[in-house]
Amino acid sequence: MNEHVSSTSPAGDDGSLTAALRELDLPDRVLKELAAHPDDTGEVLMDSAVELRRAGRDDQARRLLETVCEHPPASEVGQYASVELADLLRKSQDPRDRAEADRITSELLRPGHLGEGPADLLGEDLRELERWEEALHCFNIAARRLLAEPPEELAGADDLSLSPLVNRLLARMKLGLPHDGHDEVALVVAQRQAEGALGLPYEEEGWPEEEGPGREVETLYSREAFDAARARGLLSGEAAEHDADAYYRAAERSLRERDREHPGTPRSVVLHGVEEVAEFAERSGQDPVSSDTALDWVELELSADDPRLRSWPPGRNEPCWCGSGRKYKKCCGSPSNR
Repeated sequence: MNEHVSSTSPAGDDGSLTAALRELDLPDRVLKELAAHPDDTGEVLMDSAVELRRAGRDDQARRLLETVCEHPPASEVGQYASVELADLLRKSQDPRDRAEADRITSELLRPGHLGEGPADLLGEDLRELERWEEALHCFNIAARRLLAEPPEELAGADDLSLSPLVNRLLARMKLGLPHDGHDEVALVVAQRQAEGALGLPYEEEGWPEEEGPGREVETLYSREAFDAARARGLLSGEAAEHDADAYYRAAERSLRERDREHPGTPRSVVLHGVEEVAEFAERSGQDPVSSDTALDWVELELSADDPRLRSWPPGRNEPCWCGSGRKYKKCCGSPSNR
């Protein structure tokens, strides 16, 4: 690792970052996205690092993450890069890399340094390593705004925003600490999530008859179908301008916003192909571009056990709903995707 890389580096100026990125031989697609969306530089770079790791190109991912650590476009982006870099190095067979991962982690854990989002992500990595005291330290940071609120004021908050409390609860239980009022809130959320994970998205005869708000479904093209859908003009607006990862990130943000507005509403995501919806649209005389057409296709054509019908949100350690192959917490469910 470059000796100058530090997880505590201040936000770098655009010129130094740009100059460093020129040395990395990034794909043209990434360079174009950086040029078109300079305000999203951190998000684009972190997504690129994730894609490189997913493709097994760990050396390139490492160089990119080291560059972001050394020249962070924002201090929190540098912390996210440090957490991801430490995770990458920790999986190396080289003991020097694992030692470097521990150094980065120790630096991140210095008092007063870690931001809430990176703390949540680091805490989950440490939890997997069963480093419970350090994990709890991270979850306390991630939940500090929630902990500043009286527990009774959190009853109407959505489950995603309360996830740091659930993580904190699990660490506190593992350490044998007594429950406090915020743990009681987290217990309710954990029970609700467990019940949702065990329930069918809809019953054998169609959508369940239940009181309260009905189930919402988000229909999106699958990763395999994304390019074909765009080429055929079935995607419009911003969805047609970016890649599949940006398409799913935008959908995740929309889902979170609706969940904040209407907490407790059950939600599912369906990833579909081009031909199945296009053929349904032709049979039913509907517009294949309309989202209503895809929703009608889901209700009329999909069976209750169709694997494409996925409850949202998945568990933090479960595969992401977008089909990336990564865990939800490291993909669309990352705290950085706000």
